[in-house]
Amino acid sequence: MHMTRSNRVVSTTAAAVVAMVTLTAAPAFADGSSGDSSSGHSVVRARLMGSTPAPVSPMIADVKPGTVPWVNGPSNVRVRSDGRITVKIRRLVVPPPVGTGVNPVLSVVATLVCGNMVKIPTAPFDLSTAGNGSTSQMISVPRDCEDPAVLIQPAGNRTVYIASAMGEDD
Repeated sequence: MHMTRSNRVVSTTAAAVVAMVTLTAAPAFADGSSGDSSSGHSVVRARLMGSTPAPVSPMIADVKPGTVPWVNGPSNVRVRSDGRITVKIRRLVVPPPVGTGVNPVLSVVATLVCGNMVKIPTAPFDLSTAGNGSTSQMISVPRDCEDPAVLIQPAGNRTVYIASAMGEDD
């Protein structure tokens, strides 16, 4: 097929437009969002740490740490500004000599704290006796969430927390 000069110009221009759109759109969609950069922004993205009785672990938003020490394996939480929350808990247990090395709390919630105010928690989710559990849910996230934290609380006792994570924005 013979291409005229005008056909080559149109072809070259079209290729340049496709390349420009691809290069500028790729970063906008790199986080898997629908193009709204705020939907992929993390309010909290951090490791969970087991609590230790006060004064070692602090009160957070008037919620006390548990009355026994808790330890955990690699556990993390991520809360996105669009309300998606993902929690992965591994080996959250009360160790000997205080406990038996198993998890006595079989259902927990993850609660977002913003600016020292407790917000709406997730629905309860299960932990095994080995202290393993996970959830992916939607929660209500305020537009401005200063000093964010996430508390892991027994579903039946929201006056204490047994693990927490302090916010790290990305």
